[in-house]
Amino acid sequence: MAMFSSPLNPAMANLITFLAVISITVMRLYAVFVSPLDLSVDEAQYWLWSLTPEAGYFTKPPMIAWLISIGTSLAGSGEAGIRLMAPIFHGITALILWKLAGELYHPMAGRLAALGWVTLPAVGLASVVMSTDTPLLLFTSVMILALSPLAMGRSLSLMEYSLAGIMLGLGFLSKYAAIYSLISIGIIWLLNRQFRQLMRLKNWVVFLISALIVVSPNLIWNWQNGFATITHLEHNANIREASISIISGFYFLLSQAAVIGPILLLAAVMAIGTTAKHKGFLLAFMAPPLIVITIQASISEANANWAILAWPPAIILVSGWLCDSSSRLKRSWWLAFIGASNIGVIGMLWLMSITGSMGILTPSSDPLRHLRGWDIHHADISAFIAPHSSATIITDRRVTTALLTHRFRDTNIRVRILDNDNIPSNHYEAYLSFSPSAHDRPVIPVFPVFPVFPVFLVTESRQPLNIDGVAWTGAMTISQAKISDQRERIFYIFEGMDSGK
Repeated sequence: MAMFSSPLNPAMANLITFLAVISITVMRLYAVFVSPLDLSVDEAQYWLWSLTPEAGYFTKPPMIAWLISIGTSLAGSGEAGIRLMAPIFHGITALILWKLAGELYHPMAGRLAALGWVTLPAVGLASVVMSTDTPLLLFTSVMILALSPLAMGRSLSLMEYSLAGIMLGLGFLSKYAAIYSLISIGIIWLLNRQFRQLMRLKNWVVFLISALIVVSPNLIWNWQNGFATITHLEHNANIREASISIISGFYFLLSQAAVIGPILLLAAVMAIGTTAKHKGFLLAFMAPPLIVITIQASISEANANWAILAWPPAIILVSGWLCDSSSRLKRSWWLAFIGASNIGVIGMLWLMSITGSMGILTPSSDPLRHLRGWDIHHADISAFIAPHSSATIITDRRVTTALLTHRFRDTNIRVRILDNDNIPSNHYEAYLSFSPSAHDRPVIPVFPVFPVFPVFLVTESRQPLNIDGVAWTGAMTISQAKISDQRERIFYIFEGMDSGK
């Protein structure tokens, strides 16, 4: 069977590929440090978690907070420190996929997989923001690499099974979507006789115990906290309000063109339709997330990135297919179209990151608007509350709480959220809800004889909210920030006194 070969000698081709991966990673690190875009609400929440490293949090397992803690220790607690590990992890993932495709197929396939990964549109975006997908993809890719000899009919040592289990456990600590990888291994074991002969009961025991040991701190944390994270996953699924829509599921599948690029998506479909070597092994890792999330999209809702675990093995499959054909010209055209489309997209994403704008491509809704204007609000609020060296800010929205908590991180200002129904629906309502009590006040009262304490309400409502124990003084100001050509964000800031009653 003919192989698609490179006109360069292997050593030079490897060097060029490595330099390309490193160069793209360095450019993304540059974007992280110069980007004018504010944090997203999720990034601000993950940063808050990183201040108190634990084995679990209200809505996510702990890996994201641990990584941000490392990043902020190296580059400070600003946006760059919080996002520092994102491009680094995706660069490492590219190298892991290089090794995996090279082992399963051909050295050229390995190089294509590495370049394919760093030029994915989703990776271009995920390299300049911090998300739970980033560590998940790295650890599960290492797990597949550790188990890949089984696909080639080679046995593994118990140490190698343990390594695969540890990687699965780290994947679970990143995002519970790692369960798809475990399902995939089970599918391969059931359907592939050779796999069953190689991965016997004792191997399963070592693999699963290794994973369980790694993930056990998070399981214990969930048990001690009423399984808060798992309950949140149930709320995210929103199955109880389901209404079946085949069209929604179809739209979700189409949305994957934005995740990996339309030409690469078509190439993946073409590769699945062939008799490519190791297709069954890789397809088993692709199918569970795609099938489950498509069903989820059909009965409720689903974000495009929820099936992201399908695409590392898809990149491997496409790379092997592109290198394994007698029709070099046809495959050369595929490479040209995939490269041109995806490199163009990641180039625009990079420019968007360093300029904070989508330029002439900006739609009327401008999705970047949520990442602008918080510096203006911080300055306006700071000026209004300046007479008080210590005070409490009350908000009525998660996003406001998250961004202001990060902005006021180096002050004595406390930011709290108002939970009207006393049923926590996010981390802030669970742990940082406002209550007029001595435990949630500044240290120094305004009037020592009459213990009242300064509070400030930041809201989009034109009138102050009725809050037990708080009397509004009548003083107020407005903070207005232009966040896109057609939109402004307006906050009304009210001064009040908390009597603690």
